[in-house]
Amino acid sequence: MRTHSVPTCFSVLALVLVLAACAPVHDDVPLAVSPQPSAAQAPATDETDPQVIGNVRQLSYTGLRAGEAYFNRDGTQLIYQSEREDKNPFYQIYTLNLLSGKIDRVSPGQGKTTCSWFHPDGERALFSSTHQDPRLQEKVKEEYEARRNPQKNRYSWSFDEEFKIYEKNLKSGKLKLLTPEHGYNAEGSYSPDGRLIAFASNRNAYAHPETLTAEDQKLFSQDPSYMMDIYIMNADGSNVRQLTDVRGYDGGPFFSPDGRKITWRRFAPNGQSAEIYTMNLDGSEQKALTKIKAMSWAPFFHPSGDYLIFTTNTQGYANFELYIVDAEGKHEPVRVSHIPEFDGLPVFHPNGREIVWTHKTEKGDGQLFRADWDDAKARALLALPPAQAAAIRVGQFSSVNKPLEISPQSVQQTVDYLAQPEFAGRLTGSEQEARIARELSSVFQQIGLSPVGENGGYLASFPFTSQVDLGPQTRAAWSFGEPGKPAWSELETGKDFVPLSFSRTGTAKGGVVFAGYGLVAPATEKLEAFDSYAHTDVKGKWALILRDIPENLPADKRVELLYFSRLQNKVQTAAQKGAVGVLVVSDKIAPLHFEGASTALSLPVIGVSKELADKLLASTGRNLAQWTEVLDTGTTQAAEIKTREKEVLVDANIDLIWTRSTGNNVVGELKVPGAKETVVIGAHLDHLGHGEFGSSLAKDEEKGQIHPGADDNASGVAGVLALAHQLAAETQAGLIHPQRNIIFALWSGEELGLLGSTHWVRNFAASHGGKNAEKIVANINLDMIGRYQGKLQVQGLGSAKEWKGLFEKAALQTPVNLILQDDPYLPSDSMAFYLENIPTVMFFTGAHGEYHTPRDVASLINAQGEADVLNLVRRTLDELGASHGGKPLPITYAKAESSRGQMEGRSFRVYLGTIPDYTQEAVKGVLLSGTTKNSPAEKAGLAGNDVIVELAGLKIENLYDYVYALQTLKANKETQIKVLRKGEAKEFAITPEAKE
Repeated sequence: MRTHSVPTCFSVLALVLVLAACAPVHDDVPLAVSPQPSAAQAPATDETDPQVIGNVRQLSYTGLRAGEAYFNRDGTQLIYQSEREDKNPFYQIYTLNLLSGKIDRVSPGQGKTTCSWFHPDGERALFSSTHQDPRLQEKVKEEYEARRNPQKNRYSWSFDEEFKIYEKNLKSGKLKLLTPEHGYNAEGSYSPDGRLIAFASNRNAYAHPETLTAEDQKLFSQDPSYMMDIYIMNADGSNVRQLTDVRGYDGGPFFSPDGRKITWRRFAPNGQSAEIYTMNLDGSEQKALTKIKAMSWAPFFHPSGDYLIFTTNTQGYANFELYIVDAEGKHEPVRVSHIPEFDGLPVFHPNGREIVWTHKTEKGDGQLFRADWDDAKARALLALPPAQAAAIRVGQFSSVNKPLEISPQSVQQTVDYLAQPEFAGRLTGSEQEARIARELSSVFQQIGLSPVGENGGYLASFPFTSQVDLGPQTRAAWSFGEPGKPAWSELETGKDFVPLSFSRTGTAKGGVVFAGYGLVAPATEKLEAFDSYAHTDVKGKWALILRDIPENLPADKRVELLYFSRLQNKVQTAAQKGAVGVLVVSDKIAPLHFEGASTALSLPVIGVSKELADKLLASTGRNLAQWTEVLDTGTTQAAEIKTREKEVLVDANIDLIWTRSTGNNVVGELKVPGAKETVVIGAHLDHLGHGEFGSSLAKDEEKGQIHPGADDNASGVAGVLALAHQLAAETQAGLIHPQRNIIFALWSGEELGLLGSTHWVRNFAASHGGKNAEKIVANINLDMIGRYQGKLQVQGLGSAKEWKGLFEKAALQTPVNLILQDDPYLPSDSMAFYLENIPTVMFFTGAHGEYHTPRDVASLINAQGEADVLNLVRRTLDELGASHGGKPLPITYAKAESSRGQMEGRSFRVYLGTIPDYTQEAVKGVLLSGTTKNSPAEKAGLAGNDVIVELAGLKIENLYDYVYALQTLKANKETQIKVLRKGEAKEFAITPEAKE
């Protein structure tokens, strides 16, 4: 047996251990009373230790005795041994569903059994059994006769040579023999990945007795554990390797959480003591973690891998207590239990916050007990640093004491993990994003969701443009010479110039006009009309412009001009003025940098050095610094760069190579037999990386730093994972019976324009069987739910007529303060669903000053607040999945009005109500996803899939053209808009409205 084996030949080891027969233990046993320590050497004091173990409760009651329990991967079940069969006196193996309380026997029901373990896939389990022993009935009879004897012998474990390890398929019931070799083969456990089994065996003594000395043979005949060693094999029983080869009992092997180490306990050859050891999987680096010189055994790793818990009797011969030791054995072991009588075989719940162990009272029986575990206090006792972000484990979302409670700790653990520096801000298409997607796929599999991705998996990829590089044909030259007789000087790429990533490719040639800041802005109450091109003609020429806006304007005027200062907007202004290209003066010529534009602009755009700008401006009589000083006053002077005898020309060819990358959604489904409808709950897993592109709001001193995205949106991912585990486990346990399928989705590409969710929802029917696909009736979106400060915004309720009533009812049943909002036109993944006529609701705890900055860190998460929010989301899912008169609650799509201008941006003052498709690529014009209800666009007759190609007489080739055109419109003044509808040109009259 793995951990409470007792060699019969040594009187000191004739321990009255876990499982002596007696009456059940009740909750009124004084478990919190600490006995006085004995004179035996103790590695730590007991009276001053913090309370690491708390809330102790009994877990098993039935049967003569029970013990040695181990969790499945997600912590919702235990597999353990118990004596409870009327016709068999020996242990049998059982599983206990911690959600439903259901107990099932796994072993055959005959013979001796011990040492069980769940496979990580949850579909198999292993245990050791003697049910095929030809002398089985004889041994049963002998055992019953021994128990009728009024004079009881001390309990000792049987190292029966008929023990063999079996694998049980928990679905089919099929048994598979893994160790046919003669001898005691037991104490097996799977590796975390399920590929290996570590176990203990004395097979060599039976197979090769000639290798034993006379003394070995004598001791082995007295106690079979004397020749026990640790072995490892593949999970199918093949490729068996021996890891230890010393006299004395090596047993009870367990893998470390990362699967790289094995821990076990080694008895001295004389059986007088045992210590805790670790080693590598090949048997190398065998290292003693304890040197207590007592009976130390049953070691088990904490899920963090930083320390182990074990049992030892330093407090007295019969008083076994629980101790911890760090994984390197650098700190003296520390006592953590203070309970009368025997305590042993401790194991951690996968969440690392609870333990289960075997407790034997003075009455003599043993049963399973459970308690809360304080990891922080345990670390303090061992002088270990605070817990680091650990990989997401399914078990972190469940609890023994309160099954599947959504705990603040599980929320915080997930956010800590995703927001750690190692993942570099989770940029869409990055190596880190792909790794996270793979790990989350594994979590979905462990939870038990069905895959909804590609090729039978959970990943649902999508293509997008992620990078741009200079092509070999990129070149530029300038000339200052006689008209018609230019003397060309080649410019050096990367020193004199560099194309910008949103530049149009191809050639351009012409003279140069200095257009100052390149700004055009209409008059407002605070600003006169501003036009950098008012005094010159740029048609057929390059426009040389400065970045930003004039420095010395009053603050209110600067704010007004900021609306028009975006570089892409300036380029489109130049294009509308007829320029052939734009030269942008740059403080420093940096390498070509991808700025996230999905489509190229309509002009070549080149960044030029200050030195080249001075050369180009020489004929104007002012250098760059002098021109800047003049222009900063707000003047709109401009100058064509030439003299009577000479002119300046620029000739360039832009060659850019665009790179396509792949982003990764993670999608799994809780399938309900017979269900014809589906609810999708999702959150985006990507963020801004180092702020390379997207909408970073980093301060100057923060530029280039990692944007952790703890609230945006590791908090939402934590919520989806917790809810997926909760609902899947309760459904599998038969505690709930949803009426609709539930798809759990983690989107990528949200920060680049809802790329992942848009791609997925548009392809859902095809990936789900086309016309026969389940209908998506609702989408729930969790985006930034980690900073609850007294108000939870429930948004998008105007998308279905039933939402408002549902959440009015929910508001009466939750301590969370709800702010109900109708507008479904939201800049998050819910928009992708609403534009496909799917009702949506989004949960959002509000904006904050750390949004889209390197300061959005995990330590600022309100984990308790998020747990409260998720309990509300759970009730929403219950309402959507519950039966209402035999049918699920109907959710009816409604087209809603929008907060004006939200989807069209804030850099203009009129409102049309168009919803551009920000995922469009290779579209000439602006593709519309739809229009908002009662908007000018809807009234004019525009619709989804229209492509705007002209507005107010201005040609529209891309989103930047459209933004420029919107800025020229006036409220309540009718204008014309042209679109392509299924390839056919159509023109509509549209009347912009003032943005409120």
